[in-house]
Amino acid sequence: MKTVATLIGITLMLAALQPSPAGAKRRTPAAQALARAGGNHAQIEAALLAVPTSQKEGMEFLVANMPDSDLQSLTSKFLLQNVAAAYAAWNEAPWKAQVPKEIFFNNVLPYASLSETREDTHAALREKLRPLVAGYKTPGEAALRLNEKLFPLVNVRYSTERSRADQSPSESMASGRASCSGLSILLVDACRAVGVPARVAGTPLWANMRGNHTWVEVWDGGGWHFIGAAEPDAAGLDHAWFTHDASEARQNDPLHAIYATSFLKTGLSFPLVWADDNHSVAAVNVTERYVPKVQAVTKGMTRLLVKVLDESGKRITVPITVRSVLDSHIVGEAFSRGESSDLNDMLAFSLPQSRPYTVSIGQTVQTVQIGTDPQQVVVLRFVAPLKPLTPASSKTLTKALTEYFAATPDKQAKWAFAKRLDTLLLKNEPAVRAAAWDAYRAAPIHSQMKADFGAHQVRFGQYTSAYTVRAAGTRPASGWGLVIAMHGGGGAPKEVNDQQWREMQHHYKDHPENGGYLYLALRAPNDTWNGFYDDYVYPLIANLIQQNTLFGDVDPNKVSLIGYSHGGYGAFAIGPKEPDLFAAIHASAAAPTDGETTAKTLRNTNFSVWVGEHDLMYDRLSRDQKFAAEVKALRGDRTDIYPVTTDIIAGHGHGDLPDRDLLAGMTTVVRNPVPRELTWLMTDTVITDFFWLQTKTPGKGREIDATCRGSKITVTTTPDVKSAAVLLDSRLIDLSVPVDLTVNGKHSELRPTPSLRTLCETLRERGDPERAFTVRVDLGL
Repeated sequence: MKTVATLIGITLMLAALQPSPAGAKRRTPAAQALARAGGNHAQIEAALLAVPTSQKEGMEFLVANMPDSDLQSLTSKFLLQNVAAAYAAWNEAPWKAQVPKEIFFNNVLPYASLSETREDTHAALREKLRPLVAGYKTPGEAALRLNEKLFPLVNVRYSTERSRADQSPSESMASGRASCSGLSILLVDACRAVGVPARVAGTPLWANMRGNHTWVEVWDGGGWHFIGAAEPDAAGLDHAWFTHDASEARQNDPLHAIYATSFLKTGLSFPLVWADDNHSVAAVNVTERYVPKVQAVTKGMTRLLVKVLDESGKRITVPITVRSVLDSHIVGEAFSRGESSDLNDMLAFSLPQSRPYTVSIGQTVQTVQIGTDPQQVVVLRFVAPLKPLTPASSKTLTKALTEYFAATPDKQAKWAFAKRLDTLLLKNEPAVRAAAWDAYRAAPIHSQMKADFGAHQVRFGQYTSAYTVRAAGTRPASGWGLVIAMHGGGGAPKEVNDQQWREMQHHYKDHPENGGYLYLALRAPNDTWNGFYDDYVYPLIANLIQQNTLFGDVDPNKVSLIGYSHGGYGAFAIGPKEPDLFAAIHASAAAPTDGETTAKTLRNTNFSVWVGEHDLMYDRLSRDQKFAAEVKALRGDRTDIYPVTTDIIAGHGHGDLPDRDLLAGMTTVVRNPVPRELTWLMTDTVITDFFWLQTKTPGKGREIDATCRGSKITVTTTPDVKSAAVLLDSRLIDLSVPVDLTVNGKHSELRPTPSLRTLCETLRERGDPERAFTVRVDLGL
């Protein structure tokens, strides 16, 4: 009976697909489309006949709306596999009941978004991404998670050097590069692969004429919301760098409107700025939703856009300060966008009109006059070369610096540089700082450290750690990045820890596409349980970074720390104690240690945690959950502090976390050595330095909180802090104006004077040119 029923069903379907006689009922849209399939008629017909009954309506939707080029080329196998994968993802999704059938048909079921190469990637993506979205209950939450984790996972980043604009997911993953369109296609495919309704959105040209752009919309809460592909925003949905540009879109102007793709034919076409007239993708005009989503420029205000270029013309990430010329007050501070950001994404400041401002990068300053046009956009292009010293000044300075660094500590303590050199420091801090670093590197005081560097080992006191090192990629202009990787093991026989060390030497995959770096696999100095997290470890790690900065040509702002299991516990201890040493820190299969780890100190440092949902030994999972809750409480409603994430990896335990591609995301991060807000909760008696703070008497539980805003510095300490100092230079304050200092509620006014001796002292104390300062102010506690 089953076979007869099947034959009857096929016969009826074939009848529906046959041409109808005149006056008969109109054929279905799928049947009409079949007539345009040409020589591929048999493949499309086979797909319609073979599709399961539960998926028949979806298949008919695809056939009825697919472009003629697909009708004439796609195979039945391709269509059946894609339809099956889409239904499986939708049926499995916890949010299925939140997604209307029409939204599923148009925004989950389709196999493509734009004019990209057609390929069957949904099933493979689904298997790769399901663990990432496990536990999420809404499509919006899942989409945000994918946008954060997908691109580092598949090693794809924004680049204008991509081969084509409309790359397919596999093409982008093969090259590691994609345009905003390619990134959007990949994110849409990833969302659809796990049952999240998604579509591509974009504009052919911003109303301010700064170019085109493409992004992603996802369905959540009964409506559409936007996100920038590969541009996760901690504020969530409907937040991106382009929100202001989108608010200026013009609904009735085809060139400046905003469109979203639709597989359902609409009579309107999505603007494919890279394609010829033979390609067409259906679209809907969604401009109206964007205009009210963001506040327009306030009356009397102008947006100032800043782009920073290096000597080669590439965009770089550096701290920018905008000051009012009228009163020298800082009106804006932020980092410029680098090459990994969209070409149209520039740092934006909203400023009152009809006033002059200075925009500065360290000692490099440019003045701009803001006009009166509320829609005015000013683009400043900076190239920040080092202003050279005169030959005579350079010779005098080099001689003095060489003598200082060669002197004994007793002589250095009484050293007095010539006044004219302090004046030179005030006038040209970057050049003097560079000269001091060169003299410090050449000093004879580093002979033991240089020998250790040559032997691939680092020491502190009686402890010595060996390491291996290899280069990934080519040296960037600013020097190599450095990744310090710490192995598992711990309290185990030497041969076990040696084996774990050998495994760590190749555990993390190379990702040189973000800039070359050195991968350094560090052997623990012993075979004890806490080999990577005891008081001797912290100065040992500082020495490791210093020797590689001195002799390994390492950029101190590009140092990352990563560890698995035993090494992960080390990252949990070292990172929060010394966050000022690192751009990014990661701990896998580990947890915080009571009394040694605090989240408070991570206000400005990228810190990430991966733990398996089944990793329950030693309360690892619950400790990490508690740590995540602590970070959330510290962050509060702000999105600009505590860049800390804790990821619970579904389906995994302790030793099998899929973390081998983590360096793709970590090596893009750059340290900010002079953040404006500091929270230093001490957890030992060893660490005496923390960004621009110092103490001679560290102790567990002692805390210093400090802010530096314009010419105002505020410091608050717990009563048990017996000594403290703030370190300053032109990166933090304007040295030409008085400083208002408040310490535990007591106010005073300072007139800071840069000192070459202070610069040399802090360079000698810290061994890091970016953490050396020209002014030291004792707080008199």
